[in-house]
Amino acid sequence: MKKYQVIYDLYKESILSGILKYGDRVDSIRECVKKMNVSKTTVENAYNKLVLDGFISSKEKVGYVVSMNSERILLHQEILDYSSSHKEKSYDYDFRIQSVSFDSFETTIWKRYMKGVLNDKRLMSSYGLAQGEYGLRQALCKYVYQNRNILCFPEQMVIGSNYQSLLYIFCGMLDKNKVVGLSTLVDDQAKQVFLSYGFHVEYLNPNSIVRDIKRLNVDVVYVNTTCFTPDRQSMSERVREEFVSLENVLILEDDYNGELVYASKIKTSLCSKSKNVIYFSSFSRLLLPSLRIGYMILNEEYMHKYSASYFGPTTSKIEQVAFTQYIVDGYLQKHLRKLVREYKEKHLYLKKLIDAHMGCSYILDETYMAYWLNLDVDISRFRDLCESNSVAISISNGHVGLSFACMSKELMLDGVIRLAEIWKEC
Repeated sequence: MKKYQVIYDLYKESILSGILKYGDRVDSIRECVKKMNVSKTTVENAYNKLVLDGFISSKEKVGYVVSMNSERILLHQEILDYSSSHKEKSYDYDFRIQSVSFDSFETTIWKRYMKGVLNDKRLMSSYGLAQGEYGLRQALCKYVYQNRNILCFPEQMVIGSNYQSLLYIFCGMLDKNKVVGLSTLVDDQAKQVFLSYGFHVEYLNPNSIVRDIKRLNVDVVYVNTTCFTPDRQSMSERVREEFVSLENVLILEDDYNGELVYASKIKTSLCSKSKNVIYFSSFSRLLLPSLRIGYMILNEEYMHKYSASYFGPTTSKIEQVAFTQYIVDGYLQKHLRKLVREYKEKHLYLKKLIDAHMGCSYILDETYMAYWLNLDVDISRFRDLCESNSVAISISNGHVGLSFACMSKELMLDGVIRLAEIWKEC
């Protein structure tokens, strides 16, 4: 722990515990330097942080005094207690699908870019562009050309926090008399957007989706091409060809993690083959879920319909500018290559463990970095036993999901062994 943090914590605890009370004088910087045997800069950093957090203030002719009264201390403690009681449970083995490889993301590099943005007062003092920062749109145009063979221009691209917020923006431009087709496998967040706008929605069987589109006279179809089939495989090249040959049908392509391929061959994006496609993607699993940056690429027709004056920014300007530099300096491409190598190794290792210790049937969900196990058990009881044994899993349609994204080999081994024991108990 850094020295200034030790000093900060010491005074903070003294104030919260009541040793130092409201109005009490705090040691001067010179006195603290002598008492703690540290540099003047260290004490100044600690005191500045205490001032910013409201624990102390500088009083003329007196020096630093405690500025947090008993009411604020009580409120502070209530917030801490609430946060503690609502803290997400941690597990010995976290196989949940929501996990990503945190260790592979170089946080020190990201911090450097974020710090650079925060130090730019001129940039910080202005609103971001509704369509997204131009530099980021320019960098992403190059990225999608390299990785998805999509040729587009910054004017076609709209930056948002995720695909759902971008879908809301797009549906605002769509004629409300359109018939929208959704695969029965499309997630609820996407469905909610179209239902909220009052579109007439038809549900399409993924096994006969092109035929259903024609039969039901669908005008617009939203499809997740990377997790398309009931067994969570991406859309085949044959079906992709059928899609792009559809006449008078607007295709909304959700190409979630389309470039992150490690167990199969990369598929051609629909947007790279047809001008009648609106493209959606994001970086929530390629980077970190907490970095909320997604984008859509409009075709020529909707590029002209889009008017930024009707919208406000939906994602942080600070993160956008930092992300732009991250891409330009080559770190996104480097990170993608690193993840492909890591997930290729991890998915094969987990497959080996499942074969050796579980012996059940399963399918690989490449898009979500997981295996879905078919276990002949009472799923509710199995989930409860996993919970009591500190094993986190995902459940969907009676299948057990195990993600390998954030797990080390050692944890995967011990975790699968524990799962096998739970399975036997069921």
